[in-house]
Amino acid sequence: MSTQKRLNTQITTLTECAVMLALAFALSFAKIFEMPMGGSVTIASMLPIMLISIKYGIGTGLSTAFLYSATQLVQAWMSGNVFPYCETPATLAVCILFDYVIPFTVLGLACLPKKLKLTKNTEINIYIGIVAVVLLRFICHFVTGVVIWGQWAPDGMGKYLYSFLYNGGYLGADFLICIVCASLMLRKAELRKLLHIDA
Repeated sequence: MSTQKRLNTQITTLTECAVMLALAFALSFAKIFEMPMGGSVTIASMLPIMLISIKYGIGTGLSTAFLYSATQLVQAWMSGNVFPYCETPATLAVCILFDYVIPFTVLGLACLPKKLKLTKNTEINIYIGIVAVVLLRFICHFVTGVVIWGQWAPDGMGKYLYSFLYNGGYLGADFLICIVCASLMLRKAELRKLLHIDA
């Protein structure tokens, strides 16, 4: 590949990543429902980041997802309804890492089943990737739900159950929207070609 062609490819990749990052950020404001202490159901805001990962692989996927985590951190800080509940530097660190940086960055791993050819069907591998990264994100939020937010569990409800129901509720709905949107998009031949999905 010539230097000019390589440069053009890099510019195209950066442009697509920037557009999808901006789209994900915009969709994160399109909230169908918002939970009182963080977390919301959006219009497939995770999907653009996953698609970048699926198309370009782990390196580009993780770097784009990390930038997305930074936008979500800023969005939470601007809302003012999350960090005041973190009463110590330790809980603040846990909140930043396990509610923002790690859970949104792991979206960049959505390409792994496709890259590893977990099954012979590329489309199934894509769905497995989506399921896997959302599950990883849930685990991260579950940790903070137990460590930080569990103290606000209703009387008679343990912090583990509270965290499971709180985070599973909104994230489960968000996941279902992503899966439906992905299945509709993957019917388009143009997108399938872009993602290197066998016909």
